[in-house]
Amino acid sequence: MFVNTRNLDRGSRFPLLLSLGVLVSAAFFFTTRPAQAQLLWADEFDQAGEPDPQFWSYDEGGGGWGNSEAQTYTRDSSNVAIKDGSLQITALEQTLKGNRKSYSSARIKTEGKLTVQYGTIEARLKIPDLADGLWPAFWTLGKNFPDVGWPACGELDVMEMGSASAIAAGVINQRVGSHAHWQHEGSYAGYGQTLDAPEALNADFHTLRMEWTPSAVSTYLDGEQIWTMDIRPEHCTDCSEFHQPHFLILNMAVGGNYTGLYGWRDITATFPAVFEVDYVRIFDNGYTLLGGSAIPGTETHVAAINVTASGRKRTSAVAEVLVQDEKGDPVPGAIVSVNFSGSHIGDFAAESDSEGWAQVKTGSNTIEPTFEACIRDIEHPNMVYDPNSNALTCRSY
Repeated sequence: MFVNTRNLDRGSRFPLLLSLGVLVSAAFFFTTRPAQAQLLWADEFDQAGEPDPQFWSYDEGGGGWGNSEAQTYTRDSSNVAIKDGSLQITALEQTLKGNRKSYSSARIKTEGKLTVQYGTIEARLKIPDLADGLWPAFWTLGKNFPDVGWPACGELDVMEMGSASAIAAGVINQRVGSHAHWQHEGSYAGYGQTLDAPEALNADFHTLRMEWTPSAVSTYLDGEQIWTMDIRPEHCTDCSEFHQPHFLILNMAVGGNYTGLYGWRDITATFPAVFEVDYVRIFDNGYTLLGGSAIPGTETHVAAINVTASGRKRTSAVAEVLVQDEKGDPVPGAIVSVNFSGSHIGDFAAESDSEGWAQVKTGSNTIEPTFEACIRDIEHPNMVYDPNSNALTCRSY
């Protein structure tokens, strides 16, 4: 679910192998979540109002989103809100002059706030009647998307529905698609499959799950496998995109390439249309790495030490210390203790600010400062400091 620059047969239940000399193995890994898998993160959508800003932000605007989509994404509560214990993404139709139609919907993401590399990613979802023109999706993009763009960032579609092939086959509320998109030698590459459920899925909630390990990506609908892909380097050439952190996305588009419907005259879905999400959860599968500002760090690290002298005649020695966690995020509220030797002698401390900087300063006692500042300790109530894991511990002036 992102930029669609290809024309793929989404209706086939068989592996879709692109050209470009891409080697993709469709070995079927029947992986299941361990019975005692640890829940690492979840949003249960129990608190009414807007999606938790600690976890979620918004994509906003129109312009087709690279897929000739008809909707404009907003953050308005009429399009996205938590109600009755579920996240509700609502697509709305507006009548314009001349009886023309316009559409609004929502797309939320954990970009910059929560990333996951490998793991069991699960959501309990309820789709509206999709016929015809609605396109709900639960998917991921590589963390480096802002820097490298699509498809070089990589994309994993856990679920998308509403395809043109499903419309043609009369199974629009039954056909679930899972796909991968990436860059191979500078060009687009993709692989995907679909599963037709025996009954329409819009009558109740259903569980979509992605099992992602260093070896394979597999997706499931209510425990039945939709799709699997071997991502080991020897089986999936140039697939580094699937061995890096991704962020999560939930949205519902209206029209576009995937649906094969572009104009308001072609879109016949009933509005308002509500895509409901009961929860999103991430479980540890033995390889899982979480990151982002929503995941608290457990270790403090010295990222930088700047030494200066302040004062006119008699000067103070100053050590500015940048404290970050193991993810590279700033750590405020850490007490940084520094030992000074040379022209300034003694132990001094200061607290790191919101950007992680602590300014540790001695008294004024020398005209020509020559000193060394060494980190003695970093204290934080919820984190630990291991001096042996820090290459940067001292700086001379």
